[in-house]
Amino acid sequence: MIISLVFMLVALQTAPANDPHAGRFTEGTGRRCASCHDKTPHAEDMYRAAARMETMTTDLSKGPLKPYGSVTCFTCHRGGGPEHMMAHPAALNRSAVRAMLNEWPADARATPEPVRLTMNEYAVSLGVKCEFCHMPGNWKADVKPPMKVTRVMETVMKEFPKYFDFANASAFTCFTCHQGAVKVAR
Repeated sequence: MIISLVFMLVALQTAPANDPHAGRFTEGTGRRCASCHDKTPHAEDMYRAAARMETMTTDLSKGPLKPYGSVTCFTCHRGGGPEHMMAHPAALNRSAVRAMLNEWPADARATPEPVRLTMNEYAVSLGVKCEFCHMPGNWKADVKPPMKVTRVMETVMKEFPKYFDFANASAFTCFTCHQGAVKVAR
């Protein structure tokens, strides 16, 4: 009985007892240590990507995100998703962004479509409606705190190319970290 219990506890352990990262990567991404530490070209690529992401999360947490709280691997990777199988963060639902074009208030529909798509991306990413950041009837008013935070977050988005080539950096959206919630997971 005791031996069975020990085996069960070991099987449930996410990070090995000798994990020098204290589970930061394994629990944050839902990946085994071998994903980065095997002697294969894929593992070496994963190791380099993890090193870049660790530098990125540290720099962002100490820099532009400092007033809002730090980010970790878990913020975007969410432990590899519900099945712990996803190596990458969940993707933004572009169909939901497009569908919101029809939901715009009548007095704001003259806004050019590229701007509306960007605003819709923010709304889907945070799980909010226009009124979360904007004043109805005075859509350009810069009075609500979330509008000011959005400007800071736009600078955060411009940081990604420092850590990834453009093809990979362009995949980052607000949804990467927010995943439909105003507050990111930490």
